[in-house]
Amino acid sequence: MMMKSSEHRKPIEFTVPVRGDEAFYVMDNTGTNFYEYYHRHREFQITYIVEGRGALMLGNLIRPCLENQLFLIKPNDPHLFFKDEHIAEEPRIRIIHLFFSLEKLRPFFDMNEMRVVKSLFYSLDASKLLPEQFAIPLKELFVSLYRKEGASKLINLLYIFKELVAREDKFISLYSGLNKVHFQEADGLRIHTVIKYAIENYRRTISIEEVSALIHLTPTAFCKFFKKHTQKTFISFLNEIRIESACQLLVNNKVESIAETAYQCGFNTAVHFNRVFLHVMKVSPKEFIAARTRKR
Repeated sequence: MMMKSSEHRKPIEFTVPVRGDEAFYVMDNTGTNFYEYYHRHREFQITYIVEGRGALMLGNLIRPCLENQLFLIKPNDPHLFFKDEHIAEEPRIRIIHLFFSLEKLRPFFDMNEMRVVKSLFYSLDASKLLPEQFAIPLKELFVSLYRKEGASKLINLLYIFKELVAREDKFISLYSGLNKVHFQEADGLRIHTVIKYAIENYRRTISIEEVSALIHLTPTAFCKFFKKHTQKTFISFLNEIRIESACQLLVNNKVESIAETAYQCGFNTAVHFNRVFLHVMKVSPKEFIAARTRKR
């Protein structure tokens, strides 16, 4: 099933039900943008980035997502894949999502032949990332998955599971930071409103008064609400979005100087940008650029 445009896919709740009657549901998200809602679902999700790049927000973690990366997303981990429209190079994205319910498929995974696969999915301590160099051999399995039906689809899935188990030690943990946070549906939608607004407006100054009015809270109540549901202050969260965009500008040589990067990403001074960059990335902008240059 091809993913419909966003106007036809607006969720009416934060916990989005995965559509489809099959045990393993495949979604081919092809278009100019990712599914644009911060959301969760009860199903396990495996996502392969076939084409394009952007960023992933998982709980309160923000990190880049690149072509040929693969993600294992645990049930109920709130997440959002997004593309920075201000600096995006590729107009098109394509992602293959595979969804399945661990609860409904327990008898399947309880088979003796599936015990190592079951261990991978049921014992996962956090959502995971499989880097490009280890994920690329699985690309065609995911691309062809959308075209498969019936027994052929199941056989393809078994190959995917087999390859994931073989690479289990190559996965990188993505701690969402929200283990002890329990979202109510209405609260999840309010957090989505704030996140989307920050992503769309991070290049300018955003006041607490401005963003709190979006969800009809006083500034004091908003600060408490946001910290409770993300374990971060809004300013810290906003700065992380800005730094993620700054990293993309620096990596892709989109700016002529560090000062220009600072101003394009919403910082009023290069000094403040340098301080926040060091706090978030644990290296200075100059060190970040030098490290990326050595890798080329």
